[in-house]
Amino acid sequence: MTEKTDEELINKDEISNSIIMQHWEEEDAENLKPEPSNESSITDLRIIRTNIDYNLDFLEQSIDKNIDLGPSFQRRSRWTITQKSLLIESLLMNLPIPPIFLFEKEYYNYEVVDGRQRLETIKEFLGNKFKLQNLQYWVEFNGKYFKEFDLQMQRLLLRRTISATVLLAESTTYDKANIRMILFDRLNTGGTKLNAQELRNAIYSGPFNKLLLELSSNNRFREIWGIPNPNLNGTSADREKLENLLKNNTMYRAMIDSELVLRFFAIREVIDSDITGSMRELLDKTMHKYLEIDTATLEKFKNLFIRSIEKLYDIFGKDAFLNPIAKSGKARNIYDSLMVGFSRINSQYVKSNDVIKSNLLKVLKTEGDYERIITKGNSLDNIRFRVKKAEEILTSNL
Repeated sequence: MTEKTDEELINKDEISNSIIMQHWEEEDAENLKPEPSNESSITDLRIIRTNIDYNLDFLEQSIDKNIDLGPSFQRRSRWTITQKSLLIESLLMNLPIPPIFLFEKEYYNYEVVDGRQRLETIKEFLGNKFKLQNLQYWVEFNGKYFKEFDLQMQRLLLRRTISATVLLAESTTYDKANIRMILFDRLNTGGTKLNAQELRNAIYSGPFNKLLLELSSNNRFREIWGIPNPNLNGTSADREKLENLLKNNTMYRAMIDSELVLRFFAIREVIDSDITGSMRELLDKTMHKYLEIDTATLEKFKNLFIRSIEKLYDIFGKDAFLNPIAKSGKARNIYDSLMVGFSRINSQYVKSNDVIKSNLLKVLKTEGDYERIITKGNSLDNIRFRVKKAEEILTSNL
């Protein structure tokens, strides 16, 4: 069983709707790399591994108890019901399944490094969460939940096994986040490799990461970026339809929405502190810095983001962050500049909507400014420049 690539999963409508791809920085195509301390040596990191065959009965009882999938762990689910059904069919046929990798973070307590969707599928099917469809060989089981199997077939499936490689890391100089980074980067073997934000989501799980996921579901944020929103009021059928659309949305599925929220906080770090590095490094360092964020700061961050996105929606509506010059989509550099700029100013000085729209157009038409803001906007100097310009756009008569 293999997962489809992003290219196979993105349909034509999603491509035309995927407005942030125009200015996709090169660092998003790179894999995250751990940053050990100067004293660290790769020879200090020792991985102990054990191979174990687990039957499905044991796995079902262990998932979310001893084996941590986590509600937001790794990537968002990308498997269709058909893909899940074919995995179950392979297990019924006793075909070899790719092994899963588990990281033993504490004694008899594991995190999934690779194989989350296989384990998630097993848990869901044995919990009667979906019925099988589009089976190719055991077609008589199409349309059946696990509870509809006869007792003999239930026992047969529960006795099937999946091989697991259990990893234990020993090091005196690498911290826990760096060890997890190495394991996820090197050992993730799924059909679709984790992208940068999916990897951050796995490595830096905690209150700050949960905040990113929460804010990315903000109604205004989703409307601006064209992300289906099942959180809105409606019938259960409407919400179910939107939920299915959400799971197939490129930005949601690849966690681009979460990364956009993270950019807001990372750009604020550039303005407010001495943080340095490429955009990719800024995003990584911000996640690491707030891994142990306190409740008061978390609430402050939440209010800053919501206040900014709500006001910019009031000004621009769902067309917020459109590039008025290129007219070919929304630009992340306009998004994070205006968001951070607004979060740093006193709202009583904000100009009228028409003045702000006019100011934005004037700045982007100014020779040299467009390049510094849009095409070459992610050096540290240009980040500071474009946030300063955003503050002027919001508060001045240009």
